[in-house]
Amino acid sequence: MRRSRLPLRQRGQAMIFGIFVLLGAAVATFYLFNTGQMTAEKTKLVNTADAVAYSAGVMHARALNFGAYTNRALIANEAAIAQMVSISSWLQYAQGHVRGVRPLACYTQYSVPVALATLEYIPLCYALSYPAGYVAVEYANTAFNGANVGAAIVMRAELAKEQLKAMQTLMFFGVTAARLSVMNDVAEANYGDGSRVSVDTVPLKDDWNVFDDNRPFINKRRTNGNERARMKAAIEEAVYKDNFVRERAWDSKSPWPCSIPIGEATRTGRTVLNGYNSWQANDSANFRVRAWRGIIPRCRTTRTYGLGSGSRQASASAAWRYSGVPEFYELSDTALGYKPSNADPDKREARLRFAIRLTRANGETKTSGNKSGIKPTGRLEVFDSAAAGGVLAAVATSEVFFDHERLDGSTELGSLFNPYWQVHLVGNSAASVAAAVARQGATP
Repeated sequence: MRRSRLPLRQRGQAMIFGIFVLLGAAVATFYLFNTGQMTAEKTKLVNTADAVAYSAGVMHARALNFGAYTNRALIANEAAIAQMVSISSWLQYAQGHVRGVRPLACYTQYSVPVALATLEYIPLCYALSYPAGYVAVEYANTAFNGANVGAAIVMRAELAKEQLKAMQTLMFFGVTAARLSVMNDVAEANYGDGSRVSVDTVPLKDDWNVFDDNRPFINKRRTNGNERARMKAAIEEAVYKDNFVRERAWDSKSPWPCSIPIGEATRTGRTVLNGYNSWQANDSANFRVRAWRGIIPRCRTTRTYGLGSGSRQASASAAWRYSGVPEFYELSDTALGYKPSNADPDKREARLRFAIRLTRANGETKTSGNKSGIKPTGRLEVFDSAAAGGVLAAVATSEVFFDHERLDGSTELGSLFNPYWQVHLVGNSAASVAAAVARQGATP
């Protein structure tokens, strides 16, 4: 009777509820696993795309800097030719000078230059009057001009110019093929586990080959027309920093007026680039004695002593062969037209952008439905991951820019005459993203 009054215990089965709990846990587990794996795959693919785009940008920057270095080397060889022409002409003049000072009798204290107090010229006249000076000049002229040392150096400079031009052409045409090879190597190295990742053969944006005017970012400036004007200006600026090449002139004059006889020693000499195809050097000197003469008295030359002359030309028709101002590579006219004064902010400096897309087949991902060893069965397969077009894709963009601030604080514009091209990654443009989406067949 007492037992029958106690509350009865509840009884039943919890297995059905447990099955639902286990099923939900399994679903959540596979969902989290796939989500984590897809996130990891996407992150790795994005990082790989950045590395690939940056590597391509480094190649572009190095190619532009290589163009600048080779252009400078071309200018250096032009400077060498100008110096050889100058030295040849100067040595001819110097030989004539040591022969011409003898009538001036500079080796005595009663010489014409001493008597007329041409103070600046007297030390040189003394030096050239003695046998040591004569022999030294004769020997130098014979070795340089007689043995064709100068001609051989000019020939070597011309050969170096041809080699440099060939290297520039190889660089220009070889970048595209080498770039694709490098990008594939970088992509594979970033995975390194035998997984396959693909780099698009055709970039989304390629300013190297197709800039704003649908032409390459740089092009060759040939020998016809005025396309070499930019190179000529750079050559002259560099060569004429050498005062010996630019101007070899001096004069020495008596310190009193012409009322009594005076002496004037005058020396002229310079080297110029005539047009685009000839270096010409000329040197000469003379000593004149002047005094008041004539019915109407005025300062007239009474005697002239020739102190030598020299001349040397390098051209296609001269003994010293010269091919002229060389062909070279420079930014396209469109790129050179990018200046800070432009109203369009995107055209205030020339920048080379390159956008590339990388893809990874869905079957290569380590998700539960693909390469992972954890695979769902039955109804759980509905949670398997999928991607548009059957691939994961990532886009990255690199940008090459010119950065050089002069000592005076001004900013230099980009060109292929200074090697200050650098690279960094930038955000993808809307056009590049849209092109990538269209290639994948996805809906924006």
